Amino acid sequence: MKYLYIFIALLLLNACSFENHKSAKIGEVAAEISAKNLLGNKINLNDDKNNLKVLVFFQNGCSSCLKELPYLDDFIQNYPNKISVYAINSANDMQTIQSLAKKFDFKNVKILKDDLKITHDRYAVFATPTTIIIKNGIIKDRILGETPWENLKSKLISLL
Repeated sequence: MKYLYIFIALLLLNACSFENHKSAKIGEVAAEISAKNLLGNKINLNDDKNNLKVLVFFQNGCSSCLKELPYLDDFIQNYPNKISVYAINSANDMQTIQSLAKKFDFKNVKILKDDLKITHDRYAVFATPTTIIIKNGIIKDRILGETPWENLKSKLISLL
């Protein structure tokens, strides 16, 4: 009988843990992020009025992660008030993220520090870079790993 209770308890705990993990699949409503900018201010996607949003999950030491961000920074200049890009770091401390931001000096990409990997978990990110494209609150694409800039650019233009 004791083993039956243990089995039931483990089953219930396991069911609860799966309930909290979202898959962030294409076609689903995009989850709100839980992140702060470099000044420590909380950032919400719902406060951003642009219809097209790109989330790039990156980390220091990942050269593929940092390749697309300069292209995106330039791309945004051509489409003011239409697209927002959020570079979200879940792996590094704020000081490291601030150093990266200073090094690259992005004008348009918003660099964010994920709060306790909450956004990372909400979007089921298991590798970097992971790029999530959101249009009107719906996930339109999910790109795992490095992608050629021309491919990403054409996807974004098609959604503008």
